[in-house]
Amino acid sequence: MGLSVNRLALPLVEEMIRRREELRIRVERTREGATVIDAGVNVQGGYFAGRFLTEICLGGLGQANLDSADYGGFVLPTISVFTDLPGISLLGSQFAGWRISLDRYFAMGSGPGRALALKPKELYAKIDYRDESDVAVVVLEAEEKPPPEALEFIAKECGVAPKGLYVLVAPTSSLAGSVQISGRIAEMGLHKLTEVGFDPK
Repeated sequence: MGLSVNRLALPLVEEMIRRREELRIRVERTREGATVIDAGVNVQGGYFAGRFLTEICLGGLGQANLDSADYGGFVLPTISVFTDLPGISLLGSQFAGWRISLDRYFAMGSGPGRALALKPKELYAKIDYRDESDVAVVVLEAEEKPPPEALEFIAKECGVAPKGLYVLVAPTSSLAGSVQISGRIAEMGLHKLTEVGFDPK
């Protein structure tokens, strides 16, 4: 078995759970056994939660660093992202390529779980990668936490039991959400390059 982005991301998820108070997040376990981490819907979250979200989205194959920079007299927070495996970490994991729409619930899905559900399939054919894992880690850009039917749908699409599902959710307008959105700069560039014929491998 090759690299598993879901298994590599799981220790980061477990560290978030251990440091929940420090990161200002909330962890819930559903009756079916799925783990839901709220990083900005009903909690404050923060920069460090956003850094964890970014590295989890990278499938444990990248590193995100927080810093600040002076832009013409304005000092603003920045995030830098590094990876040695851009095809898998950026396109195969971080890319927000999974539109989850069920009844009144909508979210954009990214992170390692996509490599199990193969969303979108043609992108995985392009990078010649798919994951095999009994755990799935999915990051949702959403205004609300996923209802039970959405969790059931995600677990089924990923081919894992509910107890093996870890879902992290943050609105793009939240602090943690805005950090992980900013941490997509390399992924967005690589995706655009593949659209014009660049080989991501």
